[in-house]
Amino acid sequence: MLEKACSLGATLKSQTPVIGFIQNGNHITGIQTPEGVLNADAVVLACGTGITPLLDTLGIPLPILASPAILLRFSTENHLINTLISGHDVEARHARNGDILAAEDYPLSGNTDNVAAETLAAMKTGLNGAASLHLLSQSVGQRPVPEDGCPVIGFVDDISGVYVAVMHPAVTCAATLGRMVSEELISGNNPEIPAIYRPARILK
Repeated sequence: MLEKACSLGATLKSQTPVIGFIQNGNHITGIQTPEGVLNADAVVLACGTGITPLLDTLGIPLPILASPAILLRFSTENHLINTLISGHDVEARHARNGDILAAEDYPLSGNTDNVAAETLAAMKTGLNGAASLHLLSQSVGQRPVPEDGCPVIGFVDDISGVYVAVMHPAVTCAATLGRMVSEELISGNNPEIPAIYRPARILK
């Protein structure tokens, strides 16, 4: 999808932090990065838990909670999963390079090593040909959860030019959400996006 966007004229800047907004009165006209200013008709904030500190700089309090999850990467000699597995003891899929990626809930005890070991054991038991499977890395990621549990999608009323898109299953819904948001940016409104998802309900 990124390659297609770039072929149509989009410019991709990965690993480029946003350090501020360019503001003209009550309107945002771009962002400030370490590489300079990027001007825009609208700035879409689809950055998970990073959305709150960015909006704080504009005085916009968007209550997004952080829900931790354990991210695990395993190496294997064999192709073990055709699409993805989601069960009571494991959720996993292959990465492009053949590694297996798994996600688990963060334990109350905080012991992520135990979770990694239990996940490895579950996959070795439940998957044929998993004898070579071993843990490569583990980390903790923060999943964004709006305060009322529902997605937040749309323009911020107080300052024009700022569009927010944040929800818990963001990666799962990225393709559909991206289409809906792009259509709204072009047309000015997309009735596919429920009114209950609009930012006005949660901004205080």
